Amino acid sequence: MNGEPPPGLTLPEALTRLLKAPRGAIWPTPEDRNRLRLGRQSPREPSRAVMGVWIWAILYNVMGFAILATLWRTMH
Repeated sequence: MNGEPPPGLTLPEALTRLLKAPRGAIWPTPEDRNRLRLGRQSPREPSRAVMGVWIWAILYNVMGFAILATLWRTMH
């Protein structure tokens, strides 16, 4: 830990550049965290495609459960 690089393979500059960068260059500053973000915000309601996928998944599971319940009833 005296500042000398460890023996062995050294990593290329592209992989170590962010490790050597000052912390402020990687993480946002307090001013950035509190700044008003312009542009589209996250949607408040899910899109129709997402709702369609949810409805399809629910119906798929309900139908599968109904089939399994019917098969189980016919076996007993």
